[in-house]
Formats: sequence, structure tokens, C-alpha cells
Amino acid sequence: MIDYTKTDSVYAETLKTGRTYMTPDGDFPSMTTILGKTSDNQVWLQKWRERVGEEEADRISKEATDRGTLVHEYAEKYFNGEDIKPDLLKEKSDVREMTYNLIKAGERGIDEVWAQEIALWSPSLKYAGRVDLVGVWKGIPTIVDFKTSKKKKNVKQIKDYYVQCCGYAYAHNELFGTDIKQIVILITVAAGGAQIFTGNMQHYLPDLKHRVNKYHEIFRRS
Repeated sequence: MIDYTKTDSVYAETLKTGRTYMTPDGDFPSMTTILGKTSDNQVWLQKWRERVGEEEADRISKEATDRGTLVHEYAEKYFNGEDIKPDLLKEKSDVREMTYNLIKAGERGIDEVWAQEIALWSPSLKYAGRVDLVGVWKGIPTIVDFKTSKKKKNVKQIKDYYVQCCGYAYAHNELFGTDIKQIVILITVAAGGAQIFTGNMQHYLPDLKHRVNKYHEIFRRS
């Protein structure tokens, strides 16, 4: 059994450079901050905000974020063995349906839960983050990531999800001496159903290192 107690003292703050984790090995930017600051979608996102208007964009973003947070929390409690039904029944129909679909997808493969919502960081590459679930998927040690989406996704659209999970796998292996290679991304869709994507972290390691280096270059110049 892996001893995760050294992750207990890690906390995060939002600084000018973005969300930052204070770890025993230093203060590191979060994976989501790194991916956001180095994404090719920044131009598209700005055009979308201009098209719908700042106020409407903020409303849509907050609604999606709030819903995603609730779904994540209920999934975490469920896979922690807690009874979520009484509270979940009080939620809006979209939250209930997306939670149930995510849980059903998870039950198709999760054999063991090692840890949920723990901080992970890479002392060598200097980044950090909080993983949804580490455990065993269909007999193989795996990083499992929960996502919510308005519409179904294809593999090309979720490359950053894979890079994010690769970061978690790499950090976990570095911190705990494991050899996690498998990535599983569970996406619950507002339009109905859930998607399961699998991959190998080794395929995304070059992208991870490139994005981390790109982020650090940006802030070295600023």
C-alpha cells in the first residue's frame, strides 16, 4: 500500500502567474495553468467571448464550472464508498444524470481506488496538480480523470486531457516509485451518456515536457 501522507501538507494559491502549489520540493505551477497558458485555443476562446459577450461568456463558464465541480464531488464520494443518493436527489436533473453516467462508466473498469483528489508534483519538471483518481482499471495501475462536457468529444479534441493525465502519471511515478503508464479519461456528457478514452502516458511525455518548458520560458521572459 502506498503511503500518501507526504501529500497532506501541499496547498495551492492563486498568484499573478496562475494557480501555484506549495510542495515540499518547491512552489510549482499547476498543470491546468500550464496547459491554459500554452494552449493553441486561446485565440479561439477570445473570439468566442467577443462573439457572445463578456457577461454571457462568464455566465456560461460559471454554470459549466459549478456543474463540473458538483459532478466531481459526487463521483469522489461514491468511489470513496459514501452514500450520495440523498443529496444527489436534491440536485438539478443535469447534475444527477451526468453524475450517474460518470459513475456507471467508472464501474465498468475501476477495480481498486488507491487515492482520490491528492496533490502530485514533479520535482524534476517543476509542476503540480491534483489528480481525480489513482487506482487499478481492469487490472492495470491507472490514472483516472473525470471530465464533464456539453457535447461528445473525439480524441483530437482531448489531447490536453491526455497531457494533463500524463503529468499526473509522471509525477506519481517520480514521487512513489510506481510505473503507471495507463491513462483513462471518463467524460460525462450533458446531452447524455458517457465516453471512455484510454491511452499510454509514454505517448504524451514529449508533449508534456514541451508544454512545461514553454510555460517556464514565457514567465522567464516576463
